[in-house]
Amino acid sequence: MEVHGLLSVCFLHCILCNFAHSLLVNVHVDVSKPLGKITKNFVGVTMNSTYVKENWKYFNLKSVKTQTLAAGLSPSYLRVGGTDADFVIFTGREVNTDENIRKFDPINFTMSETSWDSIHRFTQKVGWTLIFDLNSLYRTDGVWNSSNAEVLIKYSIKKNYSMAGWELGNEPGEYLRKFGVHLTVQQLVKDYQKLSSILSQAPPNIRGRILIGPSTIPLVQSRVVQFFNEFLRLGGNAVVSSPNFHHYYMDEATASVQNFVDPDVLDGLQVEINHGNDATRKFTHGKQLWIGETSSAWNGGAKGLSDGYVAAFMWLDKLGLAAKNNVGAVIRQTFYGANYGLIDHVTMEPNPDYWLTYIYKKLVGDYVFQTDSSDKRRRVRFYAHCAAEGFPPGSLAVYGMNLYSSNVTLKLTGVLDTSQMKVYLMSAPNQNLQSK
Repeated sequence: MEVHGLLSVCFLHCILCNFAHSLLVNVHVDVSKPLGKITKNFVGVTMNSTYVKENWKYFNLKSVKTQTLAAGLSPSYLRVGGTDADFVIFTGREVNTDENIRKFDPINFTMSETSWDSIHRFTQKVGWTLIFDLNSLYRTDGVWNSSNAEVLIKYSIKKNYSMAGWELGNEPGEYLRKFGVHLTVQQLVKDYQKLSSILSQAPPNIRGRILIGPSTIPLVQSRVVQFFNEFLRLGGNAVVSSPNFHHYYMDEATASVQNFVDPDVLDGLQVEINHGNDATRKFTHGKQLWIGETSSAWNGGAKGLSDGYVAAFMWLDKLGLAAKNNVGAVIRQTFYGANYGLIDHVTMEPNPDYWLTYIYKKLVGDYVFQTDSSDKRRRVRFYAHCAAEGFPPGSLAVYGMNLYSSNVTLKLTGVLDTSQMKVYLMSAPNQNLQSK
């Protein structure tokens, strides 16, 4: 089978490159024993708490178009969080949106009952479930003050809402650097234990099944890896359901097209997953690591790159690597907003990564299998799963990419029947990697 085109998905499902000359690459798929299994919620999305501050003024939760696009990705977790999560104060009164917007970070702002109701109506409508990031900077004498969280939980009980789960703070290991607040890992563990105790007294639909933390920045620096390990070692392992970290490949200010197709850049994620998995296996019993917030470039994404066709290489490779390494969920930053949104924040049209996510959810199933590429330069990268529900029993989904600037001839090996295939192709118009 010769593959033409930057990004193709075949059923076998592949995401491959486009250009001439054909290199033969063998990809072996071992279906003798699955590596693991993903859930239907494996790919989730985030929305920034900034939109809570604005009372959803710039993101219309009632828009039929927005709801249709969101429903296309269901089932999905929606994690509402980010930097502004640590300044949200729930209040029963109505909020003057302009009053909130006039407040500059880091200053607390209010979330009304109406705003909370709107989030739940939206998630119920589109088939998503909510993970909410609570304000961890709401403190008294250095200790997390849970009173406002308890008010929110009590209101949610009154309304009989359903939660997927909770989180306490956004990247709390960075509070000193960002906000001048010194928070020890020991104190963070105590705060999580307090939250866990509060949730244990709530009904199951409010408690949810998920409590994620410590929500660190990428596991690159040794101090961050140490913080992650210490959080679990000192007691976080007993309270969080899914240890998590945030992942970005680079700074938007220095991002280039070549970064997005550089196998060395893509391979950096494997190192971070290894750090996370090592700690999770060491300190927990059978829990799965999560990538709790992730995209291509931090600080909002790189304009013309994170929102373009080329971003799909990073996104698809991340999904493949995560599934192959038993990561429980990958939560994409963000469904809407900035340059890395799945939908454009100006036009509200789907970006290429939206369609990639849509295809992934429709074609890729649960069990994950080992794949090995003969390409020693790591530019032809493939992953394999059972196909999604709706395909004939025994069907396989193979997806991947060709990072070479020329065509490749792909030969799939293993106990596979390739006589019948459905091929799905994503390609860039006129070979323009920055196109939408």
